[in-house]
Amino acid sequence: MSQESNFLMLSTIKSILKRYKLKLIYAFIAGLVIGSIPFIYKSNEKLRLQKLIQKQRKIEIQNKEKICKDDNSEYKKFLNLGFPKTAIEKFNFCMKEQ
Repeated sequence: MSQESNFLMLSTIKSILKRYKLKLIYAFIAGLVIGSIPFIYKSNEKLRLQKLIQKQRKIEIQNKEKICKDDNSEYKKFLNLGFPKTAIEKFNFCMKEQ
């Protein structure tokens, strides 16, 4: 009797799985999507933060260049005197210094 009841139970389970296979697949996919929403949100937030940091660094570099190429800077003085190589060296030193 127990083998027959196990067989009937297995056949019932198999028939249910065949009948609702598509619904189970949809439910599984929906679970994956819902479960991955926090990960996607955090990744998107990290990406935005990295872009903001890159923009901030670019602005800092531009500000350094403005300071180092200012009218009263050594770069401008040597460039006006006709020493472009020395002016570039002074500019590079100024950029490293700040």
